[in-house]
Amino acid sequence: MWRSLKIHVRDLTRCKLKTFIILPLIFALAILIIWLHGEGVDTAMPYERQSKRYLPEASVKYENQHRLVHLDLKGAPPKISYYEQLFPLLREFGATGLLVEWEDVFPYWGDLQLLAAPHAYSNVEVAKMLQLAEDNKLEVIPLVQTFGHFEFVLKHDKFRPLREVESYPNALCPSRTESLNVVKAMISQLLQLHPNSKFVHIGADEVWHLGKCSKCQERMQSESKTKEHLFLDHVKSVANYTLGKHPSVKVIMWDDMFRSMDIDLIRESRLESLVEPMIWHYLPEFRISLDLLDKYSSIFPSIWAASSFKGATGPRQVITSINHHLYNHRSWIKFLIGGKRLSKFKTFRGYAITGWQRYDHYATLCELLPEAIPSLFVCLQTLKNGEFTDQMHSSISRKLGFSEPVELEVYPRPKPVPKALSFPGQEIYRGCMMLANYKVNLQRLLEHDIYQGWFGEWQMGHNFTNPLWVEELLSGHINSLRGNFISLRDQMQVALVQVYDESTVEEWLETHLLPDFRKVEKMAETALMQRQIGARVKDYRFGKNK
Repeated sequence: MWRSLKIHVRDLTRCKLKTFIILPLIFALAILIIWLHGEGVDTAMPYERQSKRYLPEASVKYENQHRLVHLDLKGAPPKISYYEQLFPLLREFGATGLLVEWEDVFPYWGDLQLLAAPHAYSNVEVAKMLQLAEDNKLEVIPLVQTFGHFEFVLKHDKFRPLREVESYPNALCPSRTESLNVVKAMISQLLQLHPNSKFVHIGADEVWHLGKCSKCQERMQSESKTKEHLFLDHVKSVANYTLGKHPSVKVIMWDDMFRSMDIDLIRESRLESLVEPMIWHYLPEFRISLDLLDKYSSIFPSIWAASSFKGATGPRQVITSINHHLYNHRSWIKFLIGGKRLSKFKTFRGYAITGWQRYDHYATLCELLPEAIPSLFVCLQTLKNGEFTDQMHSSISRKLGFSEPVELEVYPRPKPVPKALSFPGQEIYRGCMMLANYKVNLQRLLEHDIYQGWFGEWQMGHNFTNPLWVEELLSGHINSLRGNFISLRDQMQVALVQVYDESTVEEWLETHLLPDFRKVEKMAETALMQRQIGARVKDYRFGKNK
């Protein structure tokens, strides 16, 4: 009995020791898991979700959050007839409004008339667009640049003296009276054509040149101001003017110029009662710090977020990586909602889903709007539902006419191109996918052993190659690719003109398709000539060599 009792006690002691060791480990692991989920660390597979992680915070006004679709009209502005087809779908897929960056397609008049491009919308077209938005319950927020990205104004000789740096058209000088007068006139005309707007966005991002001109330097010295003071003073003047003329309108601006600015300096400007920052971030991996949110929440009662559905992966992109933008939205959701961070602000206004068409006024066209429709609808649904699931993926794809779930990652190429789809501009989407395939095929051709070995620039220049290999390259690769480019060129000319004006059609073709087509054309002509020469001595010329 004693012996059995000793054994029992010994076993019990061992059990207690194990419990003493294991229970704290289990507790620590539980704490770690809770922390990971609270911080928004991705512990799930790509499309597995735990809905509770994305529930809105009860203490924040979140129910009426916006999901604005950004229309960047400084490049490839669609025809109004395209909006007639697009706006009902935007509403169906979860958009609540539009952030319209008019730039030079706004129909400025009077002293500002030269700002309107030849392909600018008319007053009637603007009114039609706003009515279409209203019919589809989409709130319109106009965006007008007032400081940085002022190229479309400062490129004109009339306004060139207002540049901060004479050589560069990017930034407006904030120390000249005429600068503010021009901005006031632009805002006045803009809001005349947007009489029902509740918000206006004044841009003010990426003001790279501050305090550079002699006027600003004199002012900084005489008034003991810094470059940051110049920025804040100008923004304050623009906001005060806007609110003075339109007291019911709220002013939005991009946040990036605040990021490195001293918090006390921002407080001193009293901007918290004048503007609402819109924090922009377009990468899949989140790089906005918690400190920045703490900084903003201690100043501004209301905040916006800006994600992207296109135009953020390269200035010359033709097709959109949906995965890049999907993960950008997932990161935003986890950062703001999953970590209970919105409670820092009185109001979270919602998101603007940006779709950049050019990186600035002079940059080339990147992905066209119709090509990025699948990406836009994936992003809208992700924000609306707080998640993205396989079921949503299939549902969105079916509604857009895909027989299989739309490819979320468009590279590497070539990839199969789907047949006719069912969303406006689908011909452009399909054409862009084909073009991406053909560009890869062209690159493979240029890297082909036959091309590298018998089709070099020196060999063609001296008519010194073997037609045996040239013919194989011509019949096996060049002629096929040339035929593909000719067919695509003709298809895209028809498809593009349905959505865009002639200047956009010409620019897109000359930027993205025709340069590659001409390369293939030249290769075909050169191959035919080398076949005709038929392997002669170096530098052979018809009529000169016997």
